[in-house]
Amino acid sequence: MMKTIVQHVHFDKSMVYNVEPVENQLNDWDPETGDYEDYDIKNYFNDEWLETTLRVINSLNVALLMLCICQYNYMFKHGSKKITNRYESKKINAMYYTYLFNRVYSLGLVLYAMYVFCTFEKHICQWHYGCESTESGGLTASAYYYSVYNSECPDINKLEENYLDNQPGMGAEVESCGQNNNECCKIDIVCEEYLKENRPYESFNNTINDRLMHPERGYVPIHITSRGGCGGFTILNLISSYLYNDHLEFLFILINIIIIWVIMNMIILIIVIGNKNLDTWTPLETEDTTMRGSV
Repeated sequence: MMKTIVQHVHFDKSMVYNVEPVENQLNDWDPETGDYEDYDIKNYFNDEWLETTLRVINSLNVALLMLCICQYNYMFKHGSKKITNRYESKKINAMYYTYLFNRVYSLGLVLYAMYVFCTFEKHICQWHYGCESTESGGLTASAYYYSVYNSECPDINKLEENYLDNQPGMGAEVESCGQNNNECCKIDIVCEEYLKENRPYESFNNTINDRLMHPERGYVPIHITSRGGCGGFTILNLISSYLYNDHLEFLFILINIIIIWVIMNMIILIIVIGNKNLDTWTPLETEDTTMRGSV
């Protein structure tokens, strides 16, 4: 039986390749078989997307802290005296309040990075195909393996829903599949479903033979028009689309971090500009001024 790895590479493209289990003394010993265990399938998948996202969040945090240092130095240099000039006071007040927000936001980024690291879990999913009989009359099959982070492993309905929401071209999606679902592309689910239900090979073989009289048996229609043919449309199309959108969530995380920062700073600037109480700048009380006042 084949083990096929499906990995997202770029946009909606995935890399698909077969692997053979590696048996060597680096793996754990299996006392039942009297041999070393196979190379675990999860080891074919890395955490590159998660690690890259965390590195970018940390880089943004470092940049934010550098901005805080620049803001602090500016206030220390230009804000030691009272300022009555409206433009200059607005500028330093805006600098001060965005400085306070940036410090809090920096702490929030640290906590959020910890949350992402602790809660985002990699799920190894599989889809079975090419069912065959075992010596005992059960079912065994090859499988596609793929990993997702931002959701549980999807069933065929979720795969279809995701594909219809994101992939079809203009006019490709249809509401009705017509008689016997002949107007839609189809996915064969017999092997996948029968293996999940732990059915014997005889049941699987009967269903396949029954297709001579009922060709629609064991197929699920995907609401994509079959006009022009469905050549090349397989379960891999649905999996690749799902992987693309799952990994896209990491990009949305980074975009949202930047958008929230920009919006909050704009709000602070608008409040400072519109608040007449901030038309002047009163120096902040420091340890040095406090000591001189007490003397």
